[in-house]
Amino acid sequence: MKALRKYSLIVTAFGLLFFVGCENDFDEINHNNNASTEASTPALLSQAIRNIAFYDFDEWYAGRQSSIACQHFSQRNYTSEDRYSFRVNTTDGFFRNNYIFMNNLQKIIELNTDPATKDKYATLYGDNNMQIAIAEIMKCWVFQLLTDYFGDIPYSQALNLDEYSQPIYNTQKEVYDGLIATLKKAVVDLKASTTDGFSEGDLFYNGDLSKWIKFANSLRLRLALRASNVDANYLSEAQDAITGVVMSSNADDAMCGFSTVGEPNEAPWYSAYYVDNRNDFSYTYRFLELLKGTNGDIYNGITSTTNVSPFVNPYSGIVDPRFEVYTTYSPVVDPDNPARYGVPYGMGDSDTKTFWSVFASNRVSLYSVQPVILNPNFPTTFLDYPTVCFMISEVNNWDASWFQKGIEASLEKWGADPGTYVTDVMTRFNSLTTDEARKEMVITQKYIHLLMQPHEAWAEYRRTGYPSFLVKPGELTWTYKDSKDRVFTYNFSPVSGSESGSDLVARFKYPSSEYTLNKSNVEAAVARMGEDTHKQKVWWAGGGSQ
Repeated sequence: MKALRKYSLIVTAFGLLFFVGCENDFDEINHNNNASTEASTPALLSQAIRNIAFYDFDEWYAGRQSSIACQHFSQRNYTSEDRYSFRVNTTDGFFRNNYIFMNNLQKIIELNTDPATKDKYATLYGDNNMQIAIAEIMKCWVFQLLTDYFGDIPYSQALNLDEYSQPIYNTQKEVYDGLIATLKKAVVDLKASTTDGFSEGDLFYNGDLSKWIKFANSLRLRLALRASNVDANYLSEAQDAITGVVMSSNADDAMCGFSTVGEPNEAPWYSAYYVDNRNDFSYTYRFLELLKGTNGDIYNGITSTTNVSPFVNPYSGIVDPRFEVYTTYSPVVDPDNPARYGVPYGMGDSDTKTFWSVFASNRVSLYSVQPVILNPNFPTTFLDYPTVCFMISEVNNWDASWFQKGIEASLEKWGADPGTYVTDVMTRFNSLTTDEARKEMVITQKYIHLLMQPHEAWAEYRRTGYPSFLVKPGELTWTYKDSKDRVFTYNFSPVSGSESGSDLVARFKYPSSEYTLNKSNVEAAVARMGEDTHKQKVWWAGGGSQ
């Protein structure tokens, strides 16, 4: 956690052009004809970054969507989302608000292109093209998030409501190709900038354009690698991004820092747990067993055949030092340290409450131990160096040296004591005889690292199928024998009407509001993709549309 703490920047309370309410809901945007049409571009940038960092990674947009979908977390009280009955107002708000967040970024672009304002803004804040490039990079990050969540989305006509009140939906391939082209141009413009970056308002890099260039190339690498899943020609784009210079250490991570208690300075999950008094989430059983190096067949420190949720762990026998960071508990079981478990994924409300009470002395309660992820200064990560290392390993046919660099960087970032972990992992990795086995170890390691970056963890599962042991619909999630020798068995079953087929939820359904406000265009997108369901795969996962 030491490396994470370095990025705990103070988020100042400046005037909010677009303020998000406590329920993440924009019910109405009023237009004030007397309002100023100009604004400080540094303030526009910092507000956009802060809003994305707080709301896209909070207990609603992350916690009850992608954190659940990727099975890092289970809910302990209201498990409908665990079984894919996602709240319509949450999904609607996620879609709508991300476009609203981008309005600030689009305004930066407009102020630096409008002949009436561009010269003034260049004088005040730096090279016009530099300001535009940084805003475009941030827009690319948000657009990728949206298209990975939903598939086809408004893109080419989005953010221009004066001309396009009902924007068309571009195919996901069109969006990806557009984002890659935009990032390449942004890098060219940043390299050619006649000034430094923003002297204030840059919550990532404090105006260091060399780091923005690395972020843009790293984001292009992520896009190209994901697209290569369906078209190998994108691998040349990935290699070009690497050559163009990507993140080279944890100091290059794109992170929005938080500092201390009190809005807007506190981290989103701290706010959820200690301001809103939520205590809804626990790590999943299989995630913690993955870290402990078991195959899900250990109960209370001994091998068990009655209290299990078995799976095949590629790290079996190797204890991950991040377990203690993520939970505050030691993974070593002794008389003074009872075994600690996560909550089996996908059980109903009453069964989850039963588990919570029956295994009261063994479960991990985040609220009571306050691990680092609940600290008020825990930063939000948009993209980081360990992830880049794992991507470079993959592009280079599961290269061992880049895989090791990724592990070491992740342990450093989380502040975990490596011990013999890296040596143990690399010994096993180097003994593998197939690319598929190496792929499983790399992607599963990335999954471990991506805790609190759930949008990416979920996307990587959909792209690769790893970790292979995440609980699928119809599969056993937990069985145990009670003191009266009664055996209870639970399978994961999505809520009726929210089914995802035989695999994890593949995408989120389009907002209900789109069927009212942009009906013909959303229906055209659905027709191209196949259907608006949780089992319809997105383009790069092998689904429609091209």
